[in-house]
Amino acid sequence: MDLNIFNEKDRGQVGIGTLIVFIAMVLVAAIAAGVLVNTAGFLQESAEQTGQEAQGEVSDRLTVVNAYATVSSGTADNITVTVRKASGSDNVNLTATTVQWIGEDSQNQAPVSSGDVQVYDETGATTTSPVVITDDSKYQLDIGVSQGTFNGAALDSGDKGTLLITTPSGATTRVEVNIPSDVQDDTIFL
Repeated sequence: MDLNIFNEKDRGQVGIGTLIVFIAMVLVAAIAAGVLVNTAGFLQESAEQTGQEAQGEVSDRLTVVNAYATVSSGTADNITVTVRKASGSDNVNLTATTVQWIGEDSQNQAPVSSGDVQVYDETGATTTSPVVITDDSKYQLDIGVSQGTFNGAALDSGDKGTLLITTPSGATTRVEVNIPSDVQDDTIFL
């Protein structure tokens, strides 16, 4: 009595079927691996971009060297801020930087390139072309708070406000402005 239920002909067919199933599983695994590698690459690229943006917001900022308001007849019409790039910062495109005034009665914003903020180099010359702050350079921002975009933001004796200087990467430098209540004609250092 022959206990083998498969004959020699059937054994070959079972082996080919197993081989086909094995090849199908390898193909499915290869496709799944391709999808995982593609997804991992996309996530890595997205994470690098987010990291660079976050780093720029933290490090590509400006440092205030000095700031003052010129008061005439009890009103400050002009605020002058001298800036340079902060330690560890990449070069900062000052022309693409914005200045925002937040006062008790008004809130206005203007890009440095708009003309509402005058830019002077270290020699005192007005600069109108694209300005990039490099390692050793300093620039003076002359903000007329009673004219142009900032019209109505003039500071009287006793007024307070905040200047926010935001670089193209999103890093913000804050300058608090506080005009003493008893000042008439003077330069107030901020």
